[in-house]
Amino acid sequence: MLSENNSVAGGPQHPPLRPPPYRRSLHAYLSQRRSTKTGSCCRCCLCCFCCFLLVFIILVAALLLYLRFTFDPQVPSYKVEHFDVKAFNMQPGDSSVSMKFAITVRAVNPNKKIGIRYREGSSVLIGYKGARLGSGRLPVFYQRPRNTTKMVVAIKGRSKVGAARQSALFGNEQAGDVPLHVSVKAPLGLAVGQTELVKVKVHIDCTLVVDSLAPGKKVTIKSTDYNVDVKL
Repeated sequence: MLSENNSVAGGPQHPPLRPPPYRRSLHAYLSQRRSTKTGSCCRCCLCCFCCFLLVFIILVAALLLYLRFTFDPQVPSYKVEHFDVKAFNMQPGDSSVSMKFAITVRAVNPNKKIGIRYREGSSVLIGYKGARLGSGRLPVFYQRPRNTTKMVVAIKGRSKVGAARQSALFGNEQAGDVPLHVSVKAPLGLAVGQTELVKVKVHIDCTLVVDSLAPGKKVTIKSTDYNVDVKL
C-alpha cells in the first residue's frame, strides 16, 4: 500500500527528490568578462583617437587663422613676357613636331612679410589642341617679400601630334594666330625669414596666342589668359 508521500507503508521514509542547484559555467563567465574588457578597451582607444584628431584640427585651424591675420598672405601673380622660338620643325612623314622654346615669366610676390621658396619637382608643359609639344622646369630659388623676379624657362620636346593636328598647326602658323596652352605645377614653400611655415602647390593654366613659331623671328604675344590655383 502506498501512502500519500509515495512511500511504501511501513517502509523507510526518504526525503523528496530536489533538482540539482543551478551552477553557472565558469568558462562562460570568464569569456563574458574577457569580451567586456576588450570592448571597453576598443571604446577607450576610439575615444582617445577622436580627441587627438579634434585637437589636431583645432591647432591647424588656429595656425591658419594666425597666419591669415598676422601676415595677410596673398597669391603671387605670373605673366608671360617673352616667347622666343629657338627651333621649330614639323615632319609630315611621321606627323611629329620638334621644338625648343625659351619663355620669360615674370613672377610677382606681393606679400610684405612672406617669402616664396620655389622647390624641386616643378613641371612646365606646353601643348597645342590637347597634344603635348614639350616640357621644362622652373628654376629653384628663393623670392624675397615684395619682389618681382623674371625667370627664363627652357622648354623642348618632340612628339607625334597626328596629321590633322599638324595640318591645323601649319594653318595657324600661316594665319599668324597660333593658340598654345601652358600648364605649370610647382611646389612652393612660404617662409618668414629662414623659417618655412607651410608648403603649398601652385597650378597655373595659361592660354596664349602668338603670331608665329618661326625660329629667330621676334614673336608677338597677341593675347593671354591666366588661371592660378593654390592648394595646401
